[in-house]
Amino acid sequence: MALVRVGKTGFRFNALHSFPGDAGYDRHSHGHDYELQVMLEGERAGGGMLYDMRRLKELVAREVIAPLDHGDLDALLPDSSLEGLAEWIWGRLRPHLPAALRLGLIVWETRTIYAEFWGT
Repeated sequence: MALVRVGKTGFRFNALHSFPGDAGYDRHSHGHDYELQVMLEGERAGGGMLYDMRRLKELVAREVIAPLDHGDLDALLPDSSLEGLAEWIWGRLRPHLPAALRLGLIVWETRTIYAEFWGT
């Protein structure tokens, strides 16, 4: 079985969060310019595209960017950590994609810090 993985990068949003229990500066509300990469993996049956990336762009805009951009992650998510954000995004996208495709994503919080999340 040969698998194909396709992805789209360049999804961006700004949001803030805090970690009140943190001993450092992260205890204060602070913002990030997040960047998101979405990947789909599956078998190509009979040629053609694995998934239409135009539909993916629309899906991400509706389910992720619209609710998060310029928002307060502390108020919007049960866990506003980078890992919690990645899991939340995955949960927002998964129900709208074909079950046969595996969904993965990378969320960049800074130029040097990211979380990767994969599921089926």
